[in-house]
Amino acid sequence: MKIIACFALWLILTGVAGAEPQAIIDTDFGVPGKPFETITAARGVRITGRLPDGWSDNSEWKGNVVAEYKPMSEGGRDFLRVEQASGDGLQFMHRLPPLDDAGAYYRLTLTARSLTGVSLGIRDVGPPYSTLSSFTPATDGQWRDFSYDFRLSPHRSQTGLLVYLAGNGRLDLAKLKVVKLSEQDLIAEIKAKHPAAGSGNLVSASVFPLGLQSGWSIDRDYSDGDEVKVESDRALSGPSGSPALRIDATVKGIRVYSAPFAVPWSFETHVLSIALRGDWEGSLAVTGGRGQQCARLPLKLSGERWQRVELPFKPVLLAPSHVMRLEGKGTLWLDGLQVEHGAKAGAYAPQKPMEVSLALPPSDAASARVQFTDEPMRVQFAVAGQALGAVLKTRLVTMYGDEKLLPAIPLDSAKSGVIACEPFAPHGLGPYRLEACIVDASGQRLSPVQEIVFYRLRRPRYWGKDAPDSFFGTHTLSTNRHLAMTKAIGANWVRLHDAGTEYIGWSFLEPEKGKWQFRDSDLRRYRDHHLKILGLLSTTPGWASNLGRPAAGYFDRYLEPLSMDDWVHAVRTIVGHHRWMIDTYEIWNEPWGSTFWSLKVDPARGRNSNDRYVASDTPSKDYAGLQKTAYEAAHGVFPQVTIIGFNTYGAGNGTKWTKEVLDFGGLDTCDAISYHHYENGLTGFPDDPAAKAFQAAVGPILQKLGRVPKPVWMSEGAPLSGDVSNGFYRYTLPFENRNDNWRIADRLARYTIARKANGEVRQFLYTMHGHSTFGGPVGWTTLVTAEGFLHPSAAAHSALACLLEDTQFAGRVTLADGVHAYLYSGANRAVAAITSSPVHAAFQLPAAAGVRSLDLFGNPVAAGAAIDDRVHYVECDAGLPGLKSALLKE
Repeated sequence: MKIIACFALWLILTGVAGAEPQAIIDTDFGVPGKPFETITAARGVRITGRLPDGWSDNSEWKGNVVAEYKPMSEGGRDFLRVEQASGDGLQFMHRLPPLDDAGAYYRLTLTARSLTGVSLGIRDVGPPYSTLSSFTPATDGQWRDFSYDFRLSPHRSQTGLLVYLAGNGRLDLAKLKVVKLSEQDLIAEIKAKHPAAGSGNLVSASVFPLGLQSGWSIDRDYSDGDEVKVESDRALSGPSGSPALRIDATVKGIRVYSAPFAVPWSFETHVLSIALRGDWEGSLAVTGGRGQQCARLPLKLSGERWQRVELPFKPVLLAPSHVMRLEGKGTLWLDGLQVEHGAKAGAYAPQKPMEVSLALPPSDAASARVQFTDEPMRVQFAVAGQALGAVLKTRLVTMYGDEKLLPAIPLDSAKSGVIACEPFAPHGLGPYRLEACIVDASGQRLSPVQEIVFYRLRRPRYWGKDAPDSFFGTHTLSTNRHLAMTKAIGANWVRLHDAGTEYIGWSFLEPEKGKWQFRDSDLRRYRDHHLKILGLLSTTPGWASNLGRPAAGYFDRYLEPLSMDDWVHAVRTIVGHHRWMIDTYEIWNEPWGSTFWSLKVDPARGRNSNDRYVASDTPSKDYAGLQKTAYEAAHGVFPQVTIIGFNTYGAGNGTKWTKEVLDFGGLDTCDAISYHHYENGLTGFPDDPAAKAFQAAVGPILQKLGRVPKPVWMSEGAPLSGDVSNGFYRYTLPFENRNDNWRIADRLARYTIARKANGEVRQFLYTMHGHSTFGGPVGWTTLVTAEGFLHPSAAAHSALACLLEDTQFAGRVTLADGVHAYLYSGANRAVAAITSSPVHAAFQLPAAAGVRSLDLFGNPVAAGAAIDDRVHYVECDAGLPGLKSALLKE
């Protein structure tokens, strides 16, 4: 089956005209269902309770699952409580009728609450178990309603709706419904919600006196400030009268996305128009939702004459937003962006008589939209248009709910300036949002609301210098803005997989035998930002594998090398060439998965495209040989190099892999051990999923030797705890922002705290390079939002990096039922990270002298304050004994 589109709308439309949509599933979980039990003592499985008609548990295939489906009543609401005591995740399902209609629309609604976390997926019931569409509601401890609209094309296999509990814990579910909708149903809903199509310019920021505004982005592959430059050109005004936006991309080209805009009547044609001039070859496009192209226009411009370019487009029905995508090569000026209902563009006019633009003034990390606490809080503004008596009004907002109106700025004599702000006390750290609009003397709005989201962070301990022993790492491409973000939040290492495979992978560096093409400038950019590099010795050129041709698909590059002589030469060349920039390498990526470590490609094999990749009969033996050869070759050319092996996983498949590589001598041919761990469930308590993952990954070594004799690196992973796409934005988004940023930030902190408690020496979060633009959830992304700027969880990372860098885990103590303190000790200081289980007793932070209590973002908390469900920290300069005494209130 092919997914046409899937949109999380976060809104329930009303006013349906015509026939009632067809209900596919309509379950009231408050009505007790039929009792059932699945008990297999030999496998530690005990699943009991009641499920409504049509629903069945689907967890019996796992071992050690203990769970109950229990009808409950609370506060006048009847519901089903799904509670799991062991097994770290369960699933239950409802079969769906055949998916026969071409491009049918569906709506999933549910009412639920869960601190543990839940996801849902429409999936094949049998092999190959392909997921056709998935949803991750941002549940918390409160009852919330969620709604998702999606579209599927016909599918022959039996499918079902599966509900997944993220880990041991609890899900309360009241109602769940899936209905099938026609296009006519949806159009009727849209007209009921938006009686008019929308008049005038649908774009709120159409001119660029301060460069790209909130929501705009340069795509991930282009480094700002050197490879490309995108900035306001004060020497050249566009037809609108405002300074034009200048794009210099003469070397490798560029792709730029506009801020998202709403298209209320998405069932009718609209037109985008923009003024352009310069020497440029590329294209202009409009996309909807998660990148579905609506229309595309080739561009070839030359000369100094402004041209108004028009692009009619058919929107994506029910896409939450659309964007303009501009790509190409050369030098280009832009001005006066307009989107309007209809097939023909009118003369350019802004949405309102005036516009305001915002930007951070130059500072150490302004390109990352970060201001450190030792820098003043300032925001630049510039306005377009004019009106007698116009006033700029601004409001400063935090995630804590703090807000204040700043002094109004008269605009009669000044069209630009600086807004001076003061951080909120005590919430000085974390994400801030400055909102601005222009009003006339009567208070009537003269401009759309513009905003800028920026971060107040402590200057990292290793800002401007290397930190080779740092725990904190991530994955990001080599672009100046993202390297500044990485360093600003306290990360000091990057791993070159996916984000950087093209800089270091053998397949990219030697595409033809003997013809090497290095990417030194990209690698040097990491080092210029004082980021240490974990390189990967991975991928095989097609000429050196069974592929026998240049790689076309992603996994084509991950076939085993046919000749160890070629592999040795590649390792020596790569390690030797980069020895002045890279001193640490990992051998391959996820070889325990056949698609990353296969012997050949069989196009006729399997129903899924990834089934085409066929592993050898002895994959672990082959990998152990590859690792040994690389270890010897690398040390031969660079004796001081660190080689990391195993690259296992924190689950049962990883345990098997670790044992086999160990049996083939893998521990003797590496300097450190790596593994990966992605986690849906809650962490931060004894025997949590992070601890279990560590045991699964290195258990065979512990069993054989009683210890792990070499450092352990968690080289890829993340807490899969929700959608980061929308961050702290409000007016940038033409749809409601329902992202649970506090929850996501807390989960990231817990994940990292638990990793460090395992005794791991490095952590590499995945990934900061998965962004493009807004329009729906982004997958496999952490620390940044959909367009690539920082997410509020990055502020949590900054706080814990400042607190825990240069410390060692010193134990864990239980402070109350379900409340735990992870203790870390460093030079002249000790820190406790206080976490809680989903159900926990009350606990008050210590009030002793000499300790400081802090919240998730590192802001001060009153002595003796009660904890909530988020991470807190207690810092003590007197060392570990004083910290323990204060925590235990001795």
